[in-house]
Amino acid sequence: KESWHLAGCRFPGHTEMFAQRTKSKRVVMAFESPKLRVALATVHVPLIDVRNILTIGAVFDPIDLGHQFCKQLGIAKPRIAVAGLNPHASENGRFGDEESRLITPAIEAAKSHGIDAYGPFPGDTVFNAALAGRYDLVVAMYHDQGLIPVKLLAFDNAVNVTLGLP
Repeated sequence: KESWHLAGCRFPGHTEMFAQRTKSKRVVMAFESPKLRVALATVHVPLIDVRNILTIGAVFDPIDLGHQFCKQLGIAKPRIAVAGLNPHASENGRFGDEESRLITPAIEAAKSHGIDAYGPFPGDTVFNAALAGRYDLVVAMYHDQGLIPVKLLAFDNAVNVTLGLP
């Protein structure tokens, strides 16, 4: 990313560049690997700013586009797990309100569109449930929440896929 910056590229990553160049309204960074599939609600954003840019739509898009992606992979009825933003998925508001204010409404919207979505789950346990086969895709709220498990489990065989491109 620093090299891009030094070369005069104004995009923080290729996801944002592809979105702009293809005039795509909804794009999501996702990862496919033999062990785990992950889609991100936010991409190259400083952690301190995630709370300020997270919206119901920002959570709904990776659920929706992730569902379509799983179907393209041949999963007839994808099960989508959605991580919370806060520790313990906020413990019913004890550690923040993003789960009740943003994430749960996005999950409910997805369900109303026929998507089998669940959560919000604590970020420190949801990936184990996916590894156990309970979910086909995990939606993470921010870059490192989703990328640490992917890189830990599938560093050499995960593929970055930009969902939502034409």
